Amino acid sequence: MSPDYLVQPGTRSERRRDAAVHLTPLIPAAAAVAVIGRGALWAAPAVILGPLALGALLSRGRDFGRRHRRRAADFNASVALAALVLWGVLELGARVELAGVLVPVGLLLLALLWLNWLLMMAIAANRARYGELFEPPWVIPFSRWLRRGDPRRIAKENSHGDG
Repeated sequence: MSPDYLVQPGTRSERRRDAAVHLTPLIPAAAAVAVIGRGALWAAPAVILGPLALGALLSRGRDFGRRHRRRAADFNASVALAALVLWGVLELGARVELAGVLVPVGLLLLALLWLNWLLMMAIAANRARYGELFEPPWVIPFSRWLRRGDPRRIAKENSHGDG
């Protein structure tokens, strides 16, 4: 059995904060919609700010809180990257006549990405509420690549099984 499905230690309030870490990307997304009046793909990278900035306050230095924060940041960075790629596909389809078929395909993929983003965020928050870890299957491990520079941190995390 994967260690992600094992219940992690923590109090009820700590688990609620861990669940909130997964929902923090909704704040920058809602702020972008409130400022410009509609959703915009250029605002996709802003969803990473939720787990990075607000997640730091919610995790409060707890190891399991940091794990949830890393997973939420990786997931939202992957979604932002996918949204920017889809934006490029839509731009190409709108500007090049021969690539016009890319517009409906890009819109369909964008709608599926948006639904997947909401669904995976809800699943991750629900799992965190019960003390479990969750990682969607298509996440790019950005935080793992960024941590490669500090061997002490990697050795410490590998000893806990999150490496």
